Amino acid sequence: MARYFGRRLLVAVPTLLALSFLIFALVSSAPGDPSEELARRRTQDPKPAEIAEAKAELHLDRPFLTQYGLWLKGALTGDLGPSFAKKRPVVDEIKDRFGATVELAFAALLLVVVMAVPLGVLGAMFHRHWVDQGLRVWALLSASIPGFFFGYLLIIELATRLKLLPVAGRQGLPSLIMPAIVVAALPTAVISRLLRASLLEVFSDDYVRTARSKGLNSFQIVARHGLRNAAIPVVTYLGTVFGGLLEGVVITEIVFAWPGVGRLTVEAISQRDYPMIQAVVLMAGTIYLVVNLAVDMLYGVLDPRIRLEGRR
Repeated sequence: MARYFGRRLLVAVPTLLALSFLIFALVSSAPGDPSEELARRRTQDPKPAEIAEAKAELHLDRPFLTQYGLWLKGALTGDLGPSFAKKRPVVDEIKDRFGATVELAFAALLLVVVMAVPLGVLGAMFHRHWVDQGLRVWALLSASIPGFFFGYLLIIELATRLKLLPVAGRQGLPSLIMPAIVVAALPTAVISRLLRASLLEVFSDDYVRTARSKGLNSFQIVARHGLRNAAIPVVTYLGTVFGGLLEGVVITEIVFAWPGVGRLTVEAISQRDYPMIQAVVLMAGTIYLVVNLAVDMLYGVLDPRIRLEGRR
């Protein structure tokens, strides 16, 4: 197992370096002059000398590879420069917003697991029954309704009309409920159907027929054999969803005025805050890489055959 995990880590390091170079190159090639933008933040009508000073401060007067090396060194040491708009270190601003995003991500993930697993099991156990048909209709509706529309419906009904929850903002547990429901709606629908399909495939295997012949009922088969063997595609999708949640759910954070990373990203783009854009995109890419690495390692725990294939 150690060799299997070690190989995955060796692949992750050059991938992260290539990702950081791509992010730096793409943001650096964006329209506009960051040095001129920084100078205008300081003076309404900057002079050429002031623009040149800002360019030197941002290392834009050096070769491209030197710029990337200095930026990468700063990223490794936790220094990604000051934010143009916030006028404070980029890393500090992200730290202030990341806690809200993590809170929303874990709340939504908890809802997804609590709802999707039972619904997926029910759909598989009652295959072609009216229960399965009803769950299929529900999943289709959940996947079809846009998140912003669903969010506004919840605000109108639960916050404005019934006054059960706060309309927006981050004001403790009550304000977390509606954003978490909106974020969890689509993944719950997808994972429940994915788990149903995986369980139906597992139910057709020989060892399941053997278990049935020994007198095990459907619930025992699901608990002892079905869930673990059907978990790999579910874990794959769940890892992707969780990575997206940690990088920030833009629309949901805007609708509910949630002070997370997604909302910070939109603000940085609208304000042409280049250091913030680079930092947020790098954080998003790193999160996806780490989550995918964790999912890849979890494969080896769920299915030992994957570890054996990794040795070949």
